[in-house]
Amino acid sequence: MTTETGEAAISLNLLPFTRADIEQTVPVRFEQAVRCFPGLVALVGDGQRWTYLDLNRRVNQIAHAIRAFTGPGIGCVAFLLDHSPEMVIATLAVLKAAKVYLAIHPGTPVTAQREIVRDAAPELMLTTAKLESRAREITSGACAVLRLDDIDERYSEADPQVMCKPCDPSTIFYTSGTTGQPKGVLKSHRAVLHRVWLSAQHDAIAPGDRQSLLTYCSFAASESDMFGALLNGATLCVFDIASKGLTSFSAWLDEEQITVLHPPVLLFRRFLSTLEGENLFPSVRLVALAGDMVLSSDVEEWKRHFSKSCSLTHRFSTTETALLTVSRVGPETIPEPGTVLAGRPVADKCLWLIDEAGEIVAAGETGELVVKSSYIADGYWRQPEETAAAFKRDPQAPGQRIYRTGDLGRFSDDGSFEFLGRRDHQVKIRGYRVDTREVDSALLQLDEVDDATTIVQRGPGEDRLLSFVVLKQGFQFKPSALRERLRTYLPEWKIPARFQSISSLPMTLTGKVDKQRLEKAVRDPLTIESSSAETPLTIEQELAEIWRATLRLDTVGYDDNFLDLGGDSISSLISVNMIERRYGIRVPQAELLQHGTIRQLADRIRTNASTQDQTPMTRGSEHGSAEG
Repeated sequence: MTTETGEAAISLNLLPFTRADIEQTVPVRFEQAVRCFPGLVALVGDGQRWTYLDLNRRVNQIAHAIRAFTGPGIGCVAFLLDHSPEMVIATLAVLKAAKVYLAIHPGTPVTAQREIVRDAAPELMLTTAKLESRAREITSGACAVLRLDDIDERYSEADPQVMCKPCDPSTIFYTSGTTGQPKGVLKSHRAVLHRVWLSAQHDAIAPGDRQSLLTYCSFAASESDMFGALLNGATLCVFDIASKGLTSFSAWLDEEQITVLHPPVLLFRRFLSTLEGENLFPSVRLVALAGDMVLSSDVEEWKRHFSKSCSLTHRFSTTETALLTVSRVGPETIPEPGTVLAGRPVADKCLWLIDEAGEIVAAGETGELVVKSSYIADGYWRQPEETAAAFKRDPQAPGQRIYRTGDLGRFSDDGSFEFLGRRDHQVKIRGYRVDTREVDSALLQLDEVDDATTIVQRGPGEDRLLSFVVLKQGFQFKPSALRERLRTYLPEWKIPARFQSISSLPMTLTGKVDKQRLEKAVRDPLTIESSSAETPLTIEQELAEIWRATLRLDTVGYDDNFLDLGGDSISSLISVNMIERRYGIRVPQAELLQHGTIRQLADRIRTNASTQDQTPMTRGSEHGSAEG
């Protein structure tokens, strides 16, 4: 396709997404996009670009290979890949092979990866040479392992002649269930395409847009970005912010001319805190926030730094139900203090709130959110009893299912929804759903722990996990050791930000852990005693200010470990960015997370300052670029 033809295709939008398009499959819609926009750029990432035609050819090769390695019928094909364009290519290939895709995050602990593989029972595992040993370790010979590197011209680039139906399953997202054990949420092609249709309606995704993909494909949040772009003729731009950092992220937004940005709320909040100036990122026309509560201060900071032509949406969704509500904020909006309402229900989703007796509550009253729709998940993969218990059929509306979300909220007089938290033990931490009992179960597997319970410590715009542990006799309380051992069982976002040793857990009269008593005990602001009695030096003081700001603590010690103070991957990104801006030195995020103390960082800064004329070091420009 010539440039002129491509621009004409964009201006005419040859592929509008109508309601009728919901009743097909993802491969059929993607092939329509390929025929309409063969020469337009479809996928960007890691310095590579694929047109729709080139992408389809590579996807087809992998799809034919999948068919050669699997049996007939609907089955699961998993992949273990880096956060890269390859995960997008693998996703499309699995679907074009008429299989169900399951993405396994490479950062998930091997124990959890094994559990997912055991539960999902995939027919095939896709991976790369880099991750092949881990893929073989977690499959333990239960299925074949195929490297994408080995799929070459032996496999046809033609579209596979295999069909599936709109009602067939397409996707499995593993999430913590009410039992504390992960369960695979199963979605049909129809449900995915309904989500894409909503993207076209609310976000106006169309050819010419450049959509960010910041979330790994194992999380449901990736669904709207990936398919919303590629099934509407837009360009999908992949960026792994965990490995590349916030400084690179800022430059990337401008370099790739991103038009639709979909970041996790907490990440966006901290990204805003690193910005200086107004009317930044002029290409961004829409910021779509989801996964956590949005504060009025977030809106104010967004208005302060982003272009006046940019809009912001606040979405509320769950893995089982997909998108439920949307609210739109314009540059002229003056938000009310507090949290931003999540908006009114989207099309084809019927929402209501019930009390503990199952009765519908009035507007303004708090209740549990219930959803009825034809476009929610079909259930849980290979778990018919759990599916029957969670997804009820509506006898008055064939094809519609009813799902109790476990989310608490209330509706305002104008019908807008306000999210107020979880009804049960499941909570949202950094945008991810976490079951506190899963954390407790992992703690109890540690040799030094006799008993444990986990609560949520509420903070201004951010919730954190706090675990109380009862140690066995003879063991010392070492938070860093607990955290390190938990990484065997839990991904990073499920590891508590703080630990507290306690002689015994308080109990209620009914014999249950008295979490209300524990929560009351930690309501006062936490103060970390300084572990250094020396007179602070200038660099130490400045670093302490950075840590206090990013970790929201009153005091910190020069020998306190960053992780032990509640640091995580996102707060470390902020700290690394602030250190680079202040001292011109790039501290690797992994170094800060694994070994970072203020004293060590100060020594490193002094060493670099005294040897910078003799020894090369990584320095960033005022715009944050770096040379290694």
